[in-house]
Amino acid sequence: MSNIYLGCAIWGYRPWVGQFLPAATSNAEMLKAYAERLTTVEINATFYAVPDQPTVLRWANDTPDNFRFCPKIPQAISHSGNLAQQVAATKAFVAQMQLLGPKLGPIFLQLGPAYSPANFSDLQQWLAAWEHNVPLAVEVRHRGWFAAQATQRLNGLLAEHGVGRVLVDVRPINTGATKDQVILDARRKKPSVPYHVDVTAPFVLLRFMGHPDLALDQPLLEQWADTIVAMLSDGLTVYAFMHCPVEERSPEMCEILAQALVARGIDYPLPTPPAPIQQLSMF
Repeated sequence: MSNIYLGCAIWGYRPWVGQFLPAATSNAEMLKAYAERLTTVEINATFYAVPDQPTVLRWANDTPDNFRFCPKIPQAISHSGNLAQQVAATKAFVAQMQLLGPKLGPIFLQLGPAYSPANFSDLQQWLAAWEHNVPLAVEVRHRGWFAAQATQRLNGLLAEHGVGRVLVDVRPINTGATKDQVILDARRKKPSVPYHVDVTAPFVLLRFMGHPDLALDQPLLEQWADTIVAMLSDGLTVYAFMHCPVEERSPEMCEILAQALVARGIDYPLPTPPAPIQQLSMF
């Protein structure tokens, strides 16, 4: 299989049962069932609390060898002022995540909207203490980071440490006028950042903020398929995560992207769907 991993932001979403996941899947079986359908997952839960050792080991045990977890660094580290003061807590978190063994993909640091280029030296200190044998990606949300000079400086720092820059695509949910409160809430919550494709590491972590109307996502996912093919040709490993304010649609966005990649000659498994299927078609 090519070095491409597709997944969602969660695995324990009950409305998927009988649609994306097999009927009668229990809560305890949801990760295992999810990992039979997709090849990676964000662990957003770690943003709020660090799981204990038995939980992490169970995650590793419930997934196949080719599966990858991409945990988010806790907000107690990323949103509590200076990162440089959180080095000990960071190391403790990394050590806990390393219990996943080879199934640990890139960890990612999501910085808050107030963390600006003025904090560059703080980020620099924190990255200097990072264990560089563990892949890391950084997501910035303050628009100041997207100015040309700040982008060049940030990308240089990340490349120096072999750290990825998270690619966040919010174009789908910002497409067109709407009165739909679900979309309006998503626009308010998601970062208002420009589209960019900055590669600073041997891997790429993409977060695609999709629209519930899949017809709006389709052309952008086709565009991403072309970009991902070029990245894979350059020897990069790609982790692509589909987000949607209507979570039922997230697996379908994975399907669209997977099929677009296969149509372009990329070796990615398209497993048969569970039965019965009530609404979603998954591969």
